[in-house]
Amino acid sequence: MMSTFWTPDDDEARRLLTERIDSYDVDGSLSLWERFLRWLSESLSISVDSSGPGSIIIVVLLVAAVAVLLFLLIRYFRPSVSPTTANDPELVDSSIAAEEYFASAKRYLASGALDQAYAHAYRSIVRNAQQRQLVEVTPSTTATTFGWSMGAILPNHRDALDEASSGFNRVVYGSTTPTRDAVETVMQLAQSLKVAQPQAYNPHNDPARLIPR
Repeated sequence: MMSTFWTPDDDEARRLLTERIDSYDVDGSLSLWERFLRWLSESLSISVDSSGPGSIIIVVLLVAAVAVLLFLLIRYFRPSVSPTTANDPELVDSSIAAEEYFASAKRYLASGALDQAYAHAYRSIVRNAQQRQLVEVTPSTTATTFGWSMGAILPNHRDALDEASSGFNRVVYGSTTPTRDAVETVMQLAQSLKVAQPQAYNPHNDPARLIPR
C-alpha cells in the first residue's frame, strides 16, 4: 500500500506558518529601557508605560535616589573643616597686629586651648613678617607658601618654619590638637623671628615662585 503525502495549498501553508510563529514568545521590538521598565513594573506590581507619565515618574525617582546618594557621600566622606577654618578664610587679619595675635596665643595656652594657641602664635609670625614687609601676604597666601617664602629669606629658620607651617595645617585644617611643647616651640619661633635679619632674597630659593598667581 502506497502512502500519500499531504501538500497544503498556498493559503493553508501561510496559515500554518503564522500559527507556528505565534506559538513562540518572540519580543525583539522592545528597547533596553522598555525592558527595564517592564521588569520594574512587574517587580513593583504597577503598570509603567515607557512613553507615558509612569516613565517620567520612574525617571524622577531614579534621579532623586542618585541625588540623595551623592549628598550622603559628600556629607559623610568629605574632609572635615574646623571652625577656625570656616571663620578665618584668610591666613591673617590685617587689622590685628602681630603683638595681639601673640598675646591671644598666650591667653589660649594658659586656658588649655592648645589648638587656638598654636594657630594664633603662627599667625603672629605671619603678621609680623607682613608688618616688616619681609614677605607679601595676600588673601590667597597659605601657610605652606608663606613658610616657603619666609624660609627663602631666613634660611637659618627654614626647617623650623616648615615644621610650624605643617603644624598649622594639621591643627587648623586637620583638627589635630597639638601638644603643649609644640605650642611653646612655635611661640619661641615667633619671638626669634621678630628680630631675625633677612638675607638678600633669591627667587631660586623660594619654591613659592613655581605656583601660578
